[in-house]
Order: sequence, then C-alpha cells, then structure tokens
Amino acid sequence: MKNIRLLNCFLTTILLWGSTFAAFAQNDPKAISILDKVKEKYQAMKAFTADFTFNLTNKTGGVNETYNGKIYVKGDRYHLILPEQEVITDGKTQWTYLKDSKEVNITEYEPEANEITPNRIYTVYESDYLAAFIEDEVENGKAYEIIELKPKNLNSPFFKIRLKIVKDTKSIKSWEIFEKNNSRYLYTVKHFATVKVGDTYFRFDPTKYPKDIEVVDLR
Repeated sequence: MKNIRLLNCFLTTILLWGSTFAAFAQNDPKAISILDKVKEKYQAMKAFTADFTFNLTNKTGGVNETYNGKIYVKGDRYHLILPEQEVITDGKTQWTYLKDSKEVNITEYEPEANEITPNRIYTVYESDYLAAFIEDEVENGKAYEIIELKPKNLNSPFFKIRLKIVKDTKSIKSWEIFEKNNSRYLYTVKHFATVKVGDTYFRFDPTKYPKDIEVVDLR
C-alpha cells in the first residue's frame, strides 16, 4: 500500500523555510517565468517516458526506502510502473494492479484539485500553489534552477514541493515533497525521452497479465 502514496503525492512535477516563506505571500515572477517555460516544453510533446528513482524517508519513523520506476505520459493519460504495482489511467478510469495479490482495482479517475499526479506536475503551480525562486545550483558541472511551491490549501498533507529544473533545457530533474508528518518523497529522473505510444496503452489489457487476477470494480 505504501506505493499507492506515490499517486497521492506524485512525475506529480518538491530548507529555506523562514526567509522563503515571506516570498510566498504572492507568486515570484521569476519562478513563474521558469515554470511557464517548463510547461510549454512538456505540453509540446505528444507523449514522453521517464525512468526515475523514488526515495521515501522519514527520520522520525526510521524509514529510508528507494524504488525504481518507469512512466509513460500522453496528455491526461499515464501508465506508471512500479516494483509492486502498476497504475494506469486514460483520463477517465484508473486501474491499479497490485502484483503480489494479483488484484486489479478499477476506480473513476478524479484527482483532487491540489493532488500531484504524474501528468500534472508541470501545471499544478497555475492555480493551487504559490511559487518562489530559491537559487541557482550547479551539480557535477550542470546548472539547475531551484523552485519551491507552497500549497494554498492549508489542509494539504504536505507543506512544500521543491523542484529542481535543468536550466538550459527547462526539463524537470527532480521534485521533492515535504509532508507535515516528516516524510519526504524524492523523485529523480534518470532517463527522459519522447515516445510514440498508442492510446490503448493507457487502458488495462487483461490479456497482458496473469489469467488468475481478480478484478475489483469500485466505481
């Protein structure tokens, strides 16, 4: 079940809390300018795929777990592949395949307004968050721009998202979600590419899975 939290916090597109918070009273024009370019880049792609690493830490609970995953995104559709499960949506219906239990749960795809999902990480800043540019950063000779997003909804389970954006390409390198319960979710993109993929890939095809799977329709 822990991997299901990926969808609640998630591709999604994340400690300078005191001084930065003051800038969050309104959107930072520099941050918005950068994010607009990021959005333009991703929306220009018909479809893309990414290999990523997901790291969950919680110092209070002594948790430090790392997983590898892969995702395909096409418009409002996505197909997320994780070690223990797959999550597929065509923008209307969502299928969650739990590998260990050989079970598929079918639900309506209705993400909440401020929910971070793989196909919304680069657009959530438009209405549900306040954005602030934090700093330029150089790592292994590569330049990045660091931006933080603060949810407008005070009841959100997390208090900020930190985005690391490749400066010259305006692609998202990583995003880190900071929860109020001291959990941190870090997604780091290892490989990214445009891809040609048909719409059927974003619907669950039972012929490609074990024959004895149980289908649970929760709609």
